[in-house]
Amino acid sequence: MMKKTWSLLLATAMVAGMLAGCGGQKSNGGSETVATEPAAVEEPTTDENTNYKKEIRIGTLADLTVKNRYAGTATVTTQTCNSTFNGLVSMGTDGEAAPELATEWTSNDDSSEWTFKLREGVKFHDGSDFTADDVKFTWEYASSTENDGITQPITGASMVDEVVVDDPYTVTFKLNTSSADWLYYAAQDIMSKTAVESMGFEKGGAIGTGAYYFDTLESGVSWTIRRFEDYWGEKPVTEAITFVVITDASARALALQSGDIDAMYDGNPSDIVNLMNDGQYNVYKADNIQVVYAGFNALTEYGANKIVRQAVAMAVNRDDVVNACYENGNCGVAADNFISTVAAGYTPVEAYQYDPEGAQKLLEDNGLSGITLKLYTFSKYIPLAEVMQASLAQVGINLEITEYAQTGFTKAIKEDNKYDLAINCTSQYGGIMTVMVEYLMTNAARSFMNYSNADFDAKLTEALASPNYEEMLAKYAELQQFVAEDVPAVPLCMANLFCIGTNNFYGVNLNAQAVDVDFTNCYVIEQ
Repeated sequence: MMKKTWSLLLATAMVAGMLAGCGGQKSNGGSETVATEPAAVEEPTTDENTNYKKEIRIGTLADLTVKNRYAGTATVTTQTCNSTFNGLVSMGTDGEAAPELATEWTSNDDSSEWTFKLREGVKFHDGSDFTADDVKFTWEYASSTENDGITQPITGASMVDEVVVDDPYTVTFKLNTSSADWLYYAAQDIMSKTAVESMGFEKGGAIGTGAYYFDTLESGVSWTIRRFEDYWGEKPVTEAITFVVITDASARALALQSGDIDAMYDGNPSDIVNLMNDGQYNVYKADNIQVVYAGFNALTEYGANKIVRQAVAMAVNRDDVVNACYENGNCGVAADNFISTVAAGYTPVEAYQYDPEGAQKLLEDNGLSGITLKLYTFSKYIPLAEVMQASLAQVGINLEITEYAQTGFTKAIKEDNKYDLAINCTSQYGGIMTVMVEYLMTNAARSFMNYSNADFDAKLTEALASPNYEEMLAKYAELQQFVAEDVPAVPLCMANLFCIGTNNFYGVNLNAQAVDVDFTNCYVIEQ
């Protein structure tokens, strides 16, 4: 575990200095660098004579340690699984479901029972046939961490009473509650029963029905997925995709510029702006379903104090965060809702606005001026933490920042449990209220906040059991406002999604309703 700690030394100077210190750049004339907003990449006209590069190389931020989404939620795992697995359906940016392993579906009147007709003739990568038994197996095996390899159980398992195999190509989910948004849960990966049972989870759990199969891995260097020739859908034109591990974001940009890789993902904001302004690269940009937030630890004195939470929310200027750390707003937007603006069911909220004078008075009136808060995060969000540190100093709060390694962050800090707040981002995979369930419900699975509020739990439980989608959305809107007022976390921003490739790189999918980026249909035209 990497752990570094520092406290505020020059907060008063940082307030102005941070605006140029987190990736924001100045031109020689002293004016702010303004990025040229990338035009939408136009996919070229292709035909049978188009010459495609057989293998493309993608620069990515970390090594691949697990090959199944139920074994870990790292970005590189989800990127890989987007190409190696399928769900029963897929969810688009418009929130509409499209057929994948299921071709049609129906529900009963109160949405407590969902039946899916499955696609016939689908093969897993090991050559076994996909049937309803695999759907039942996936939902039963991936529902519990007691099963080998499962660390991130399939979302929605607690809502399922029984998965019934009606026939080899029909499966019914009998729920213990209504679930008007069950199609979102149905988008989760389906595993091979035969592969897991015969090979064990580590090997068998990597086998899906996707357009690519997992091929090779050189730890710390790269891994390759290769086109599955028996894929049930339209086969991609690229034969293999190699993900090259380049942990330093600026080094990824240099590798792209030198031609060592065909595309990169998750770059530094300053590098992204430079590449956008260069005009020689295809820049894919999209809004992000993830929200970067500072969450309070409800088990500490100050984290449990709503007055402190309100004061922090009022003291932090989200525009400063975006300007300082996301290139003057070119690479991100401020957030005041724990739910992303592009997430299904998002509703605007009345949140605590930037009011440093009001924050300072609130602290003074309650005898809290001069307190020290401990904040934990990892390297990616240290610049955001430093902006917060400077802002909080102006209202009488000293913020001590401790840096941990990104891998295993939540588990590591919960074992320490001495932090008052921490910075991370949300991740949404499952129903539309997954963020509420996974981060804010009592004993939430993915949360370091230890938040527990009986009124919130009751409202969320009622919303989850909504018999129709319109009623669910209305209750979800109320929950978003509840969270904005109780402030278990301070939403900071939404970093834009970027994938930047050479000028002959195409096909990346930055679908905000999916998890991270999907490289399945990427290709490079040989020039």
